[in-house]
Amino acid sequence: MIKLLHWFQTTYPHLKQALLECHHNFDDSDTNPYHVEGDCWSHTMLVCKMAELKGYDRVVQVSALLHDIGKPQSRKVNPLNNHVQFFGHEEISATMAEPLVADLLQREMLTLMESEEVLELISLHAYLYKESNPEIIYEKFKENLGLFKHLVELSICDDFGRFSEGMGKSILDTDAIISRIEKKGI
Repeated sequence: MIKLLHWFQTTYPHLKQALLECHHNFDDSDTNPYHVEGDCWSHTMLVCKMAELKGYDRVVQVSALLHDIGKPQSRKVNPLNNHVQFFGHEEISATMAEPLVADLLQREMLTLMESEEVLELISLHAYLYKESNPEIIYEKFKENLGLFKHLVELSICDDFGRFSEGMGKSILDTDAIISRIEKKGI
C-alpha cells in the first residue's frame, strides 16, 4: 500500500489536495453523521489502511484509494437542511480513475483484468449501501463471484473508514449470497 500511496501523492498531488479540501460536513457545528472524520482524504486513508490490515489484494487496495476521487466534483450542499451530499460520485470517481488506472497498468502495477475490475468496483462501491434485496444482488452477481467478493471487501473497508454509529453493522447477509453463488457453480 505504501508504494501505491506514494505513486498517488507524487503523481497526482492535485487529487490529494482536492480530497483534503473536500469536507463531508457543512461546517464545524453540523457534522455528517456518516463521516465525522471530516475531509475525504482522511476517509480515504482510513479505507486504505483497513484494506492493508485485512490483507486484501491489490484490486481492493487500488479501489480503496480511488473510490472517492469524484467526491470533490460532486459535492453539493442541500440548501433545505445544509447537509453535504455527493450524488453520483461513484460514476464520477470511476471516470476520473480511468487515466490513473491506465497509468498503473502501464507501470505494471495492475494487469488488464485487474484494471477493468478496479474501475467496476469504484463505480459499484456504494451498491451494497443502496440495494438491500438479496435476490436482486444475487441476480446481479451470480455470474461473477470474484467481483462480488471484492465488492464486499471494499464495502467493509469503506464502512470502517468512517466514524459513525452504524459503523461495522450491516443488515445484509453477504455470506449467504456468496454461499448461494458458490452452490450455483457446483
